[in-house]
Amino acid sequence: MGIAVPFRKRDPEQIRHIEDLQAADRGGMMFQPVPGTYENVDELDFTSMYPSIIVNANLSPETIECPERPGFLPAALKPLLGLRINTKRLKKTDPKFAGIDSILKWMLVTCFGYTGYKNAKFGRIEVHEGITGRSRDILLNTKDIAEDMNFRVLHGIVDCLWLQGKPIGALKERVERETGLLSEVEHFDWIVFEPMNDGTGAYNRYFGRLSDGTIKVRGIAARKHDTPEYIRDMQGAMLKVMAEAKNFSELVERRDTVRNIFRDSVAGLPSANPKSMAISRRISRLNYAHRCLEGAAVQEYQKHGVEIAPSMKIKYVVTDARRYQVKPEWVADSFDLPFYRGLMEKAWAEISFAFDVHK
Repeated sequence: MGIAVPFRKRDPEQIRHIEDLQAADRGGMMFQPVPGTYENVDELDFTSMYPSIIVNANLSPETIECPERPGFLPAALKPLLGLRINTKRLKKTDPKFAGIDSILKWMLVTCFGYTGYKNAKFGRIEVHEGITGRSRDILLNTKDIAEDMNFRVLHGIVDCLWLQGKPIGALKERVERETGLLSEVEHFDWIVFEPMNDGTGAYNRYFGRLSDGTIKVRGIAARKHDTPEYIRDMQGAMLKVMAEAKNFSELVERRDTVRNIFRDSVAGLPSANPKSMAISRRISRLNYAHRCLEGAAVQEYQKHGVEIAPSMKIKYVVTDARRYQVKPEWVADSFDLPFYRGLMEKAWAEISFAFDVHK
């Protein structure tokens, strides 16, 4: 393609005026939701938005000054993008394609990320900013289209919107036609947008019942990799009961059943297996300036002769939170009851909020 590959990259980001930087370097667009439980909500999700923008807009480091020149990055991603779109369709009827789809998804995501990585041979921040800038325009345009068709926009994160209204099929068709991007729709019988500590809506913490009866979960305890098994199982049992509810009224009818799961779990906490209280963490460093549970866990691992390094995952049980005392999972024979009771109450608060605020 007539493109020289640099042996050692020496093209750092150029000095720019602060106003230009503020306008360009803003990342993805998000709309903050109002916390509460909503019924009959559709999630409109763009398929591989960033890679599609790269291909459709011919974005590549060597096309910044020569936009008419075919870029190597779009040329490399186009067949991968086509393959990903196809496998995403096939996995709905044949689960064996799910793994392939996941691999392709993260390959494409990584290709986007490397456009903004200063040490990548073909990294160039202007390309990264061009991609995210177009994504913001697309999401804003989609919001305008939806509102023009009398849809209510509840929430939005970078490449997807949550909406109330009909007909969703007509909206999907118009959005794809005007943006040039493919999209998918998932219908929620009900969905809960969680609040942050200050009462405003959290951007990435929600759960809800899909039209096929399954529960989609993001950002709450049952989804987090560091949640102790005992608490994850408790919240999972609650969500299983809630999945039976097809609307908010049926959801409220199950409040007592769900609350009893919490009460039974709290009652059984003193006799729980200490190993089920293990907290999983991927450590970022070995030395800590301040006392913390993660730092204490690193020291305990080292005392037991385990060589650890940043990015490793460790599991520990908190034996005394006030004194920052922990034990590695395999030697834990007790745990701090008040500390884990607090974690359980937080997990319960995430679930109980669904019954309290109906929008």
